[in-house]
Amino acid sequence: MIILVRHGEATHHTQHLTGGWTDSDLTEAGRSQLEALAEKLALDFKGRSEKFRILASDLKRAAESAAIIAACLHMDGKVEKHAFLREKNNGLAAGMTESEAKAIYRPAATLKELHHRNYPGGETRKEFYDRCVEGIKACADMEKENLIIVAHKGTIQNIIFYWLGFDIEEVNKYNFSVDILPGSVTGLGINKWLEHSIFLLNDTSHLHKGEGYGIFSYKYYKKHDYGAGQSHVGGTEAGDRLHVGGLCLYVLQW
Repeated sequence: MIILVRHGEATHHTQHLTGGWTDSDLTEAGRSQLEALAEKLALDFKGRSEKFRILASDLKRAAESAAIIAACLHMDGKVEKHAFLREKNNGLAAGMTESEAKAIYRPAATLKELHHRNYPGGETRKEFYDRCVEGIKACADMEKENLIIVAHKGTIQNIIFYWLGFDIEEVNKYNFSVDILPGSVTGLGINKWLEHSIFLLNDTSHLHKGEGYGIFSYKYYKKHDYGAGQSHVGGTEAGDRLHVGGLCLYVLQW
């Protein structure tokens, strides 16, 4: 089992700084998010004997998030910090305000550029993907080890793409992405059919008691008017598998 956790809200969010390699701290709200996450995760771990490694980005917001989880799971001092788990390197923009960074931003000709540097000294999209994938391959065996990985949105996206068998060129070709919110949990594993599966994706239910799933509040959601020609997946029941492209999705409740 691989548990992917994005760090909680950080000071670069509230101070309108760039993300990337800006080494921001968790805010009070961010710490509360991770405490709620860790408490719920501890319920899953209660009475279980599986051994897990905790890997974390060495940027403070991720390392601190990992420490909160480790303390709640009685794994203090066992967080392994790695630079390869950092967010995409934003070069000279690291530490800048959003307005300052805008002045040195280099827009790509299209949204499909894999070899373009948005900021001087930063990474390309392909370099970022390769760094994450080569790092995790050298550090752990994702098919045989139980891992908790605490990192960043882009890093977690890259790990998911790799787990599903997509290289970055295929991700680009199929125009595929997943949203990963602060303080969210994603679960990867191998099912009984030996398929690489996503068992849980971008779950923040521990942060929204008494609320809906927030399906229509995603930051980058593009609203569509559904009507004639709308497709519908019918005849599915709980436990069924739906194959969509290269994805294997599980129907929990229909």
